Amino acid sequence: MRFAPTDEQLELGRTAERLLAAHARRNTLPPPWDAIPQTLNRELWASLAELGLLGLGVPERLGGSGGDVADLCVLAERVGSALPTLPFAATATVAAVLAEHADSSAARAALAGVVGGSIVAVPAWETFPADMVPGRRAGSLTLNGSTANGMLAAVPFGLDAELLLAFADEGGAPARPVLLELAEPTTERTSVESLDVTEPIASLRLTGAPALPLGPLGAHTVARVLTVPAAELIGTGRRALEGAVEYAGQRRQFGRPIGSFQAIKHVLADRSVQLDAAWMIVREAAHAIDGKRADADVAARTALAAAADAVEAVTADALQTHGGIGFTWEHRSHVLLRRARARRSLLGSPAHRLNVLADRLLGSADLP
Repeated sequence: MRFAPTDEQLELGRTAERLLAAHARRNTLPPPWDAIPQTLNRELWASLAELGLLGLGVPERLGGSGGDVADLCVLAERVGSALPTLPFAATATVAAVLAEHADSSAARAALAGVVGGSIVAVPAWETFPADMVPGRRAGSLTLNGSTANGMLAAVPFGLDAELLLAFADEGGAPARPVLLELAEPTTERTSVESLDVTEPIASLRLTGAPALPLGPLGAHTVARVLTVPAAELIGTGRRALEGAVEYAGQRRQFGRPIGSFQAIKHVLADRSVQLDAAWMIVREAAHAIDGKRADADVAARTALAAAADAVEAVTADALQTHGGIGFTWEHRSHVLLRRARARRSLLGSPAHRLNVLADRLLGSADLP
């Protein structure tokens, strides 16, 4: 297994870093208290689309930019580090599902708009099956032929979304994936306060929203849906760790840097090892998906569990390393911690994630 990125992936990472750094110079992190964004950054979104980055991982025959999941994870890691106000992992999820169902002309047309940046499409995570997204089921949808009704409590970038990927109930049958068109008068949107200040959310009330039913999701598509957010989390953890190490080398107590104290340097070293291990697991999952391996599903779930655990620990210890200043609004430590905690709310507790993984490995979720 080759864990080192290829030359092409390194160049992709550098391109993304330059673009995101230029954006960061004009948009501070954290944002001003009285100017927390409620919608996505359209300028940066257009730049990503112009460079073909929204279509990364989508075959060229379907209008995408080509590349594989390993490439997509390189970009996701950079986005997770910069934390711009963009639904990157969310859009990658919708693109993956639409690409799988591209035999439908409507799905293919929607995919062209998503990868081209002309359509904002996000998932309603709260409707996804619990074995994919174990977090709280806060909303539900009912499918009635070609329309859907229901109430969703927290849709990321819900004020921007034009298309919504969700799972809807249809009679007594299991919930099925549908693509919903969000427009007046069938969609009522209300901004909701978000724990993650870089990911605004909104509640949606749908009344007769046009719906395109989709077929079941393949195992490799599900694995991809889980792996890209894991890579994004790794980027968030790296930024938190780098900031903590830099601060520990500059802040002095008793005549020397606080990073020389065992209580701090051992913790940061442990978190570095944990984060690197999680990164290797994410890379392995990406290669399993790209290789169409039978263990891709288990690899992806392992990657998500490892990344979520590592980043939650890293962001918490990074904030503690900064001491009192890390708790202030002006410092970015709390932004990174908020992202990790928001993902915990979405993905469920570590025990729940491991329980789902055990179900895949052992065939039973009824574990003590």
